[in-house]
Amino acid sequence: MKKDVSKEKVVFKKVVFILFALLVVAGAGFFAWRYWSEETVMKLEAQVARMKEEIVPVRFEILEKKDGKIKVKVAVYDCGEEGKRVGSSQVFELDGEELNIDFQVVKFSDSNYLFFPVGLYTDRMALADSLKIFDLYNNEDFPAIYDSLVLANAADNSSLSTGSQQALQEELANLFAIVRNDKRSVSKEQYGMAVHDMKSISQFKKGFVYKVLCHPRTGGIEIVKE
Repeated sequence: MKKDVSKEKVVFKKVVFILFALLVVAGAGFFAWRYWSEETVMKLEAQVARMKEEIVPVRFEILEKKDGKIKVKVAVYDCGEEGKRVGSSQVFELDGEELNIDFQVVKFSDSNYLFFPVGLYTDRMALADSLKIFDLYNNEDFPAIYDSLVLANAADNSSLSTGSQQALQEELANLFAIVRNDKRSVSKEQYGMAVHDMKSISQFKKGFVYKVLCHPRTGGIEIVKE
């Protein structure tokens, strides 16, 4: 009987030890994942900090404005390589007199912001009904306007490794998914904030090209004529 009790104690101790070991491994894995995630966000923030004072992710041209309709051609550009267009331009036709451009602005810190063009709408449309323009820069669920942000080390001998590039790419893709799904509460928890910033122009002229000027250091957006 005593031998049975002794065996049970040994078995119990082994079970406790195994459970403890599993908890240690799981805990280490959690902290490693959390550290990796925070490390990746910090690297992404560092890359954002290296962007120019002004970037132009969107240009558009008013093709026609008559009979209560606006026809506009929109093109998107790489935020790191000035003038490098991403994909093809697209023509949109909207009912209304005043054109609005919806952006999501994501704040990493007081001096680091990312910008995501969301859609177009007018004074006759609700924001929820805006014509989304994600497809203009959606490259297999990655925001192609930030291609050069990930590949920046190729141009300036940055110390980013291939693994770090992949981590940054995954982080941007994850952020892009959040923005596309308009999960602002989630992005607020992970990145500080993501808010809509709508810019509109009413005194535009047919044939002129306008650019959306974004300021990564302040989070500001303005529309200017080229």
